[in-house]
Amino acid sequence: MTIKRYFAVLCFILPCALAQAGTSRESVPLPTPAIGDSWTYQYTDVWKGAKGNINRVEVAAIDEAGVHVDVRRAASGALLTQQLFSPEMNPVDRGAMHFAPSFARYAFPLAPGKEWSSDVTGNNPKQGKNWRYHIKGKVLDWEKVKVPAGEFEALKIVVEATYGAEDTFTKNGSGQLTETVWFVPELNNFVKLDYRDTDWQGRLYNRDSWELTTYVRKQ
Repeated sequence: MTIKRYFAVLCFILPCALAQAGTSRESVPLPTPAIGDSWTYQYTDVWKGAKGNINRVEVAAIDEAGVHVDVRRAASGALLTQQLFSPEMNPVDRGAMHFAPSFARYAFPLAPGKEWSSDVTGNNPKQGKNWRYHIKGKVLDWEKVKVPAGEFEALKIVVEATYGAEDTFTKNGSGQLTETVWFVPELNNFVKLDYRDTDWQGRLYNRDSWELTTYVRKQ
């Protein structure tokens, strides 16, 4: 084999080997966010094809209850709401909705092929309504995803939940939601989330997306 041919073969093999090594990662442990960490997301109403507000989610405190965050307008810094996430960064208190236990978006440690299920109650105090959710989650695989904040190697996760209102004997208020999440361990959060919601007849009535635009890591 000539030197030129050897060099050409080497250049062909190495990128393939590196690409395979990049996707062969160990399981992802519990996230470790710090006070001051923040993630700024662009919201899009996919159904209407319209971009909405850009909001910043910033860690304000961490205690036994979980991770407390302030949600602010990115441009003005105006406080919109305060929310609570579990140590796994699963939603507990979203302001208008409280989940007990948390909404199982994640189940750490995460690795391709992992599956989980959970039953939770969602309570909306302002409306005086409760919903029951049956959640099923699965990690698909590592996938490169490009968002305004950059290109990342992420775990692609699909979470499906059927839900129904506790205080009604009709099917009104029942349906199924699907979240497709791209979680990046180095950022302790998702960089993209696609959301779909259908009624009990399978008719789509919500389709939304959030993409990371900027982020801050204190540690």
